Amino acid sequence: MTNLHKIFSDWNETQVMILENHGIKVEIGYDSFWLDEGELYWKLKPYFDKWKVKETVVSKFSAIEEDSASLLVFSSPWANGYPMPDIDNGFMKTTYDDTAYCNVCGMGLVQKEPFRLKTLPKWSGHKKIFSLNWVYDELFIHKEFYESYFKPMGIECMDVLLYRKDIIIEDTVQLIIPESGSSLMIEGYSFEVCKSCGRKRYDLINRGFFPPFKERQSVLNIFKSKEWFGTGANARKYIFINQSIRTELIDLKLKAGYIPCKEL
Repeated sequence: MTNLHKIFSDWNETQVMILENHGIKVEIGYDSFWLDEGELYWKLKPYFDKWKVKETVVSKFSAIEEDSASLLVFSSPWANGYPMPDIDNGFMKTTYDDTAYCNVCGMGLVQKEPFRLKTLPKWSGHKKIFSLNWVYDELFIHKEFYESYFKPMGIECMDVLLYRKDIIIEDTVQLIIPESGSSLMIEGYSFEVCKSCGRKRYDLINRGFFPPFKERQSVLNIFKSKEWFGTGANARKYIFINQSIRTELIDLKLKAGYIPCKEL
């Protein structure tokens, strides 16, 4: 596992010169760069702290680490547009029951109707799965792939509609992903209690192996966490798959992102 830091700031000339002396090239003004968490990162860390730069960190895992995990967080690399209507989050009223929704933390939406897309998906090559911008915990599948792969597992789907016309998109379905019956072993991870609704939401987990579930999910091949995660006014649930699905997706040359879970 390697931790990578994305460093970004509004750089001045002196800062640019210092970074260049360490082999890092950035432009004066707003710019960013990636740096692995090695000797150079820790050498420059006092500068970063002094300059009050912003940084995010993500962990990259080896093939062996991913191959060894029985359970992994799954994310689609293809964000295919936005849910519609996209003005003033209109899709929330159209697609979700927002009775329990909190506009401070983003938790509480419950889907009631199909998603609507602005245009027909452009399926090509090995693209068979996509997600939507703003919606990180739902997956949309090429219908033939669903019929041949997910349906035999007993995983259900629902229609997806073309916006304004409200007609069914024949070659696309949304996967109905069940929720885990077990909680994550997430004690000690950062969270906040929303001041408006009083519910708990955990910070996004980008660093290190993902925590395991308290009980093994022996029946489900793909499922969501019970817990909410997010920042600002956004909240999501993570999607998990077992190793057999990951292996088959790789064999089918379907690209995706994976975070291995710790083993119990």
